[in-house]
Amino acid sequence: MTSAKGPVRHIVLCRFRSDVQASSRLAFFEQIRRLAEIPGIEFTNFQCGPNVSPEGYGMDFADGFMMDFVSRDACFSYLAHPTHRAIGARLIEALEGGDNGLLVFDITLDNHEKPEGKTRPVLHQHRDARSSRTAQPHD
Repeated sequence: MTSAKGPVRHIVLCRFRSDVQASSRLAFFEQIRRLAEIPGIEFTNFQCGPNVSPEGYGMDFADGFMMDFVSRDACFSYLAHPTHRAIGARLIEALEGGDNGLLVFDITLDNHEKPEGKTRPVLHQHRDARSSRTAQPHD
């Protein structure tokens, strides 16, 4: 992670071995969800499940989970906790190619204000690095 501040969304994509049953996959996710019950580990908005995207760009990552941490420090506490490390080691054993079957992506959550009556996040204009045009959000 970089030095960005604020809440962090921790996103983990998994490519399980073909012999790992759906019930075992769910058991891993439940163990991870229950980490929030341990004093000193605090996260919210835990979500898990299979990839349901119709786009075909999942790179064979068929399952995943995510959670939100109030800060980078809270995320670091989670990552360093011995119970997280033990569950993570067992998870990696269940993945195709070990840690090559894992993709972790953490982003800082922006708290952009929503315009009145809108339910989607506000997208700010940014410069397209490949050209001089300004990229526009899609509707």
